[in-house]
Amino acid sequence: MLNTSLLRFQEVALTGSIRAAADRLFVTPSALSRELHKLEQDLGVELFERRARGMVLTAAGKIYLNHVRDVLNGIERMRSELDALQNLLRGHVSLLSVEGYASDFLAPAIAQFQDNYPNISFSLHVTAASAVVAGIVNGEADVGLVFSLQPNEDLRSVLHLHVPLLAVMAPGHPLARRKSLSLAQLAQQRLALPDTSFGVRRLIDLQSHISKVHLTPALEANSLAVLRGFARNGGGITLLSQMSIRHELAAGQLVAVPLDDTLLVQGGIDVCVLARRKLPVAASAFLEHLVRIGQLPN
Repeated sequence: MLNTSLLRFQEVALTGSIRAAADRLFVTPSALSRELHKLEQDLGVELFERRARGMVLTAAGKIYLNHVRDVLNGIERMRSELDALQNLLRGHVSLLSVEGYASDFLAPAIAQFQDNYPNISFSLHVTAASAVVAGIVNGEADVGLVFSLQPNEDLRSVLHLHVPLLAVMAPGHPLARRKSLSLAQLAQQRLALPDTSFGVRRLIDLQSHISKVHLTPALEANSLAVLRGFARNGGGITLLSQMSIRHELAAGQLVAVPLDDTLLVQGGIDVCVLARRKLPVAASAFLEHLVRIGQLPN
C-alpha cells in the first residue's frame, strides 16, 4: 500500500539509519535500501545524503518528509472519521507532556475518557518542553502539554490553565510559615531548580533577570521527583507548581508558600496542537474533553 512506502521513508528519516529503520520495520536493510533507491528514481531527486554515520535528508528530502507527514496524518484522520461514521469508536491518541502534569492531569483525564470510549487507545510520552514542541510540529503526536508555551506560529494553544509557581519546602523549614516570598529572599537560601530543559526554568531565569537577582542553585535536576525529594528531606527550597506536589501537600510532607514575583505568579500549562492540522476524530474528541475539564472549577 502507498502508506507502507511512506511509513518506511519516514522511519529512515527519523532514525537516520537504514539498518535501524529496517529493524523497527521488520524488513531487511537491503530491501529497504532498494525501495528508497526506486523512490528517488521515481521522483527524480535524491532524498538522502549517504554519509558514513548515516542517512541525512537533502533539501528535497525535507520537503518530501513534510508532505509524507501530511499524507499519513490525513490517512489516520480518514480512518478515524470512517470509524466514527460507522460508530465503531476505534482510534488512537498520541500525547507528549512535560513532567509534573502527566500523572495528575493527563492520566485522570485519559481514564475518564476511556470510561466512555473504551476502545480508544493512548500513548503518552513524558519529555522535555523543547521535545514536546518539536514533536507536535513534526506531527509525531496529536496533543502536547507544556508549561507557558512560547509564541510559535506552528502551534495553537487550545487551553491555558493558570498554574503559578510556589516556593516548596519541608514543614520544618524556617520560611515555611511565611505568607509569601520573593525571588530576592530565596536567593539567600539553598535552592534546587529544574534544569534548562524545563519551561519552568526559563520562567525562573527570566524573572531573575528582570528582578536583577542572581540565583546559584545548590542542585539542578531534570527530574521533579528529585527536586521534591530534596525539599522533602530538608535539603532546601525548590520552585514548583501545586499540581506537581499535590500528593506531598496532602500528606503533610511539603508546604508551599506563594511567590510575589509577577512572572512566577502568572505561569500556567498550555495544551497545544499543530495550528494547520485537522486532528483525527479520536484526538479531537479527547481535546474537547481536556477543555471541559480545564473549565471546571478546582
